[in-house]
Amino acid sequence: MSQLSKVKHSRNQWQAKAKQRSDHNRYLRKQLARVKAERDQAKQDLKETQTRLRQLESQAQAVAVRPQVDVVWLSLHLFLEARMSFRAVCRVLSLLASALGIKRAPGVQTVINWVIRLSIVRIESARGLRGLPLAHAPFSNGLIWMIDLSIGLGSGKILAVLALDAHHHHLVNGAPSLHHVHGLAVSVADAWTGEARAEMLQRLMAQMGRPAASLKDGGSERQTAAAV
Repeated sequence: MSQLSKVKHSRNQWQAKAKQRSDHNRYLRKQLARVKAERDQAKQDLKETQTRLRQLESQAQAVAVRPQVDVVWLSLHLFLEARMSFRAVCRVLSLLASALGIKRAPGVQTVINWVIRLSIVRIESARGLRGLPLAHAPFSNGLIWMIDLSIGLGSGKILAVLALDAHHHHLVNGAPSLHHVHGLAVSVADAWTGEARAEMLQRLMAQMGRPAASLKDGGSERQTAAAV
């Protein structure tokens, strides 16, 4: 092989290797550009995700806390409408505190205090309560008094007097509910004799007038009170 042929052959090999290196470098540059683009996109997605996460966390922390009035209203409705016990009301509010936006669920004694205050308010508002007049009993206040005696505070017995309009079944198509019954009086004593009950009912009639009728779930104290 002549010297010229050797130079041409060497040049061709060099050109082939240079082309291979160029193609390889071009491929590497493209891959590097793709990796950089994917890296930049991943960084952008990460920033957007972190921003969204902070927004969600701030929204979760900024959940509106219900006012105390709403908590009282909900507690009283669970007790009066759902007929739950004091402890059951507290348990339900504790389980649903986070979902309802309640910062701290009330305790048993707190719910009892709310019910007592509601009872006092309703009793005070019933001072001037009058039912529809009865033709055969013009001097009565048109109300039926429902008298109940039960153990409520330790050894003390609670005497409660509720009122229902004597014309309820003419005015309302259905059985009486809590919305139709009004609390008139509540009194507590260690023991309720006929004389003690008569004295309490006389004080109540002096303020509200004589009822059209009265109901009691049994017992001889009512007959003794009526006789007195």
